[in-house]
Amino acid sequence: MDQNQPPSGSGASNGQQQPPYGQMPPYGQQQYGQMPPYGQQQYGQMPPYGQQQYGQMPPYGQQPYYEGFAPRPGCIPLRPLGLGDILSGAISAMRRNARVIFSLAAGVVLIQAVLAVLLQINRPNGKALVDNTDPQHPIVHWTRLWQSGLLSLTGSLISGLFAIALTGMLIIVVTEDVVGRKASFELVWSKLKSRLGRLLLLSVVVSVLEYLGLVFCLAPGIWLWGIWAVAVPALMIENTGIGGALSRSQQLVSGLFWRTWGIRALCYLIAAVAGGVAGVIGGLIAIAVSGSNSIQLGSTGGATGNFSTTAIIVLILVSALVSLVVAPFKAAVDSLLYVDLRMRKEGLAADLQRAASQSAQSR
Repeated sequence: MDQNQPPSGSGASNGQQQPPYGQMPPYGQQQYGQMPPYGQQQYGQMPPYGQQQYGQMPPYGQQPYYEGFAPRPGCIPLRPLGLGDILSGAISAMRRNARVIFSLAAGVVLIQAVLAVLLQINRPNGKALVDNTDPQHPIVHWTRLWQSGLLSLTGSLISGLFAIALTGMLIIVVTEDVVGRKASFELVWSKLKSRLGRLLLLSVVVSVLEYLGLVFCLAPGIWLWGIWAVAVPALMIENTGIGGALSRSQQLVSGLFWRTWGIRALCYLIAAVAGGVAGVIGGLIAIAVSGSNSIQLGSTGGATGNFSTTAIIVLILVSALVSLVVAPFKAAVDSLLYVDLRMRKEGLAADLQRAASQSAQSR
């Protein structure tokens, strides 16, 4: 088995084989109620010093697997996860792999910030989209309106593309951490380079279709956002094609749609609120930097002034810093949702426990 990739099959427990239900052990062997030979362990007798004590954990990799207990070699316990496990696990994965995760996120966010600057330069700032000089005959500047809408759509799609691309990179780091292994830049690149084209194409397909589903009819967008929740992790971990990743995600989410959708939506909402608070602070700083003469309100209440160049740079920097934290958190959430779905539906927990045991023994 490749120690650099989490196992993909389903597992079974390794317990001692018991005789068939109702079958008695051979004559002369221990019977129900028979006392052990004299001098051997009696009820209440303490085991010899250094042997298993009450409350002591069994050897790593030999722990019983059940809902209330599981080993935790990395960011999560190796059992089906709850909401708290996913939230804390996402934060723990970021903390435990801060150097790799935030370096990758910084590279992606930097490229995204440069594109945001280019889009901002071409935005019709300070120009009214609707001229209300004559309230009886308002004039709509359709060219400006179309340009502003197109730039907003482009910015949203670019953000979605970069978020999915970053998720594809960070899924490798998070799933390695699940079994207690540290992913290096070399490992991330070795996994990414053969999948990069498919990952970018998948990003385009998912971003465009989900966005169109939300714009033209809310329900399809919500549905696609749920059934494709783990398409990117499926592509990166199982090395599938575009269609295979989408169908694999739908297969894993099937039967657990609202649970998956709800956990993902709540985690994303938490990230959005935190990012929104930071954005408001950045906006206040930008207004202070702009000065009172840089932003003016017209008589109709519309903004007729313009942010100064310095203020725009401040806004983009704040947005980049927010993305530097929010994007890895969302990526970690999607990664852990994928692991959770496979533990629930395919018994992956037992395989992860064995992989974690092998990793611990090799160190």
